[in-house]
Amino acid sequence: MQHVPDAAIGSVLVSWYQKNKRALPWRQRFLESGDPYVIWISEIMLQQTTIQAVLPAYERFLGIFPRLHDLAAASEEAVRLACRGLGYYRRFRLMHEAAQVLAAREPFHWPRTFKDWRELPGIGDYTAAAISSIAFGEAKAVVDGNVERVFCRLLDRRVVPDQKLKREFQAMGDLLIPAAAPADYNQAVMELGQTICIKQNPRCEICPIQNFCKAYAAGSQNLAPAPRKPMEYEDVKMHLWLLIKGGKVGLVERSKGARFLGGTLGLPTALEHDGQLRWEQDGPWNFEPDSVGSFKHSITRHKIQAFVHQREWLGASSRDITWVPLHEAESQLVSNLDRKALHLFLKISDRHP
Repeated sequence: MQHVPDAAIGSVLVSWYQKNKRALPWRQRFLESGDPYVIWISEIMLQQTTIQAVLPAYERFLGIFPRLHDLAAASEEAVRLACRGLGYYRRFRLMHEAAQVLAAREPFHWPRTFKDWRELPGIGDYTAAAISSIAFGEAKAVVDGNVERVFCRLLDRRVVPDQKLKREFQAMGDLLIPAAAPADYNQAVMELGQTICIKQNPRCEICPIQNFCKAYAAGSQNLAPAPRKPMEYEDVKMHLWLLIKGGKVGLVERSKGARFLGGTLGLPTALEHDGQLRWEQDGPWNFEPDSVGSFKHSITRHKIQAFVHQREWLGASSRDITWVPLHEAESQLVSNLDRKALHLFLKISDRHP
């Protein structure tokens, strides 16, 4: 490992954070309640998701499930619905599983250490370090993409971060983190990467650790770290049907093994390949494509061209279809993909929910 920056960085970051930290709801809730639950939920929601997207979902979620045992007792569908719009739904299924594991403990007790958190479903190194440090004061440093960028610039490492570098940065962070203020240090270094040491055009003029930064001294801030290769996307053609019956829209549950959004309640969906349709939910579906419009959407490494179809349902009732009043449909849809299809249908058909 290269030379570790001055140990004073930790205390400088803590001092800066205490004066400049943002007023985020999970921070305020934990300050008022001391409940680790509110930190845990925020850390799961923030995975691969922006703070702005999380803010309304976080408040909505805690309004529905204010305590751990409320979450543990909920159905999987209710949890998905409470997290609607955030994507990456596997993390919430694992969060639900972890809540059930914790709630089953007799007597109940929260895990307190990095090691104990790491044993729960859906908890990786970063999340375990964040929760154990913020909620329980363990001096375990966090290393995420923001922290990697900060450390690459501190050391002027003009490379693409990999697992080996992450291990180096973990050791470096564990040396820099002040034992007296691990929560503030971890939140400080993440906040620095989110607000000042940003990817493009970092705001070095107001950076509290500017004097320690080798990249700043060399004028190489935009070279460290080196950029990753552009992500390669797969093009996907998808078809979604609006089943309409007497002012209601029909929703179906996608199969657990669906390629996209498995297990979610949404619009009947099929993927097109070589002119053939492959349905994403169980049951005999044979609707003909008759698009009323289309839109583009991305899910991880997939660029989706989504075609929206309308079909009046004239058949008998089906136990595989959940009929929801049109004005309630959006609140029942978990994914942004389904909501986009609904909005397009409403716009083109000039219907008002």
